[in-house]
Amino acid sequence: MTRLTADDVGGLIEDLRAFEEGLRSFADFGLRGLALRTAADPPACVPLHGTRMAAVPFSSGEGFIPRFSECVVTILRHLHCDAWVTTQPDIRGLQEAAEMAAEVVFLADDFRFIALNLRSGRCVDDDPATADGYVTALEAAAGGLVGRNVLLLGLGPVGRAAARRLVSRGASVAVVEPDAARLREALDGGLRIRPLSLAEGLELCDLVFDATPAPDFIDAGAARHIVAAAVPGLPSAFTAAAREALGPRHIHEPLAIGVAVMAARALV
Repeated sequence: MTRLTADDVGGLIEDLRAFEEGLRSFADFGLRGLALRTAADPPACVPLHGTRMAAVPFSSGEGFIPRFSECVVTILRHLHCDAWVTTQPDIRGLQEAAEMAAEVVFLADDFRFIALNLRSGRCVDDDPATADGYVTALEAAAGGLVGRNVLLLGLGPVGRAAARRLVSRGASVAVVEPDAARLREALDGGLRIRPLSLAEGLELCDLVFDATPAPDFIDAGAARHIVAAAVPGLPSAFTAAAREALGPRHIHEPLAIGVAVMAARALV
């Protein structure tokens, strides 16, 4: 998981409705619908409404990210969950959540961000949840992924999860990954991807999945024929001009898609 900063999450509370409006401009669903479609195919009747969920602040490692837990709870309440931040951090917070009958708890440290169902024991990791949720959004923006060429930037944990999901949805995946060892590991692991240079990938593909933290290397000219870009990476690979040209089809926010999918999957 990329460690978010206070600046990354600070504006989300105010921007969540605007993000969902952008999502609805090209999809027939909002954030809740995206989560349900990602959690199960066909979408499951996941009991998000009214389910008790707690965000537990953790102080290990580099410590708290200001407002992170509050943002998680805002997203969960947007999904109509009964959600709150525990008053105590760490193990005391987990104990508090259990005593207050939380069904799902959200926990994050420097290395992992998970949703844990205290009743079933189901544990959902943020990286694949985020990757799969963004693929769902990209699929909606593209009008389907079967037979489509998708350029994947980066083969970190989110990139690898995205590759698997894209292939399962029928896409042909070209990948740009400068780390030769990481690329070889993915290929040896059976990941069905085609390594290309950035120029070759942008020429071939009109859909992009950006899973790299490298900023501002796709400009408006290079992006002129791109239909949509899913951008969970921080910051975006697209320049400000390219982002403006794509509008809401530059699908990017720091937290909400991952949290929504985690919540739904924790209840499946």
